[in-house]
Amino acid sequence: MLGVGLVLLGAVFWAISGVLAEYLFKSGFSVEWVSFYRLLFTSFVLIALSFKKRNFVLFKHKNKVFSLLGFALLGLLLTQYGYFKAIFYTDAGTATMIQYSAPLLIMIFVCFKAKVLPKKLEILALILIFIGLFLLATHGDFHSLNISFWGLFWALAGAFGVAYYSLGARAIIASYGLFFVMGFASLFAACMLFVLLGFKIPYHELDIKAFLAMSGIIFIGTIGAFCLYLKGVEYIGALKASMIACVEPVAAALMSFAFLGTRYTFIDIFAFILIILSVILNAKNRA
Repeated sequence: MLGVGLVLLGAVFWAISGVLAEYLFKSGFSVEWVSFYRLLFTSFVLIALSFKKRNFVLFKHKNKVFSLLGFALLGLLLTQYGYFKAIFYTDAGTATMIQYSAPLLIMIFVCFKAKVLPKKLEILALILIFIGLFLLATHGDFHSLNISFWGLFWALAGAFGVAYYSLGARAIIASYGLFFVMGFASLFAACMLFVLLGFKIPYHELDIKAFLAMSGIIFIGTIGAFCLYLKGVEYIGALKASMIACVEPVAAALMSFAFLGTRYTFIDIFAFILIILSVILNAKNRA
C-alpha cells in the first residue's frame, strides 16, 4: 500500500502543477519559458541533493549514459513540454484525457513482453478510467470535443513520454538513486529544449504571484510529483502506477472548484466516481 500511497500523492502534486501552469499561461507566460526553467531549476535542486562522487561512475558507461539521455528526451521532455503544449492548443481537461492513454501503451508493452493477456480487473479498471476521463474532459457533452491537430499531437507525445519514463529508467534509478538520475535527466532535457528552440528562450518579467506559481511548479509539481511517482513504480510496477495516477484530473477538478469556483454537473461527478472506482479495483488487484 506504500507504493499506492506514493503514486496517489504524486498525482495530486501533478494536479497542483497543472493548475499553477494554467495560471501562468493565462498571465501571458509562454510554454517554452515555463518548461525550460522548470527543467533547469529542478535539475539544480536534485543534483545538489544527490551530489555524491560515487554516482558519477555512471558517466563511464556508454550504455547507461544513452539510457539517461533517452530518459531525458523521450521521458521527461516529452511529458512536460508535450503536456503544456497540449493545454495551450486545447484545454487542460482534453490534454489530460489524451495523455492518460499512457496506461494503455504500457499495458500493451508489458503484456507483449511477457507474452500474457491483461487480467480481468486490469481491463475493467482501464475501461473505467477512459470512460471517466472522457466524461470529465467533455463535461458530459459528447458533441463538444473539438481537438486541434497540434493539440492532439502534443498530448499523444506526452502520453508516450509518460509510458517511456515509467518503463525506461528503472534500472539506472535502482543503481544510482532517484534524485541523481532525475537531476541530470532534467538538466539534459533543459539543454535539449534550449537547442530545439534555436538557443532562444522567451523573456518574461516575474511578479510575486508568478514567482510563487513557478516555485510551486518546480518544488511541488515536478520534484515532488515525479519522485513520488517513480518511487511508487518501484513498489507496484509501471502499469498499476500509471493507472492509479489517473486520479490527477479528479484532484485538479477539486482544486479548480475550491480555488477558481468551477462548477460541475452530475455527469462530471459520475466521472469522478468511475475514476476512483478504477483506483480501488487496481489496488485490489495488486493485493
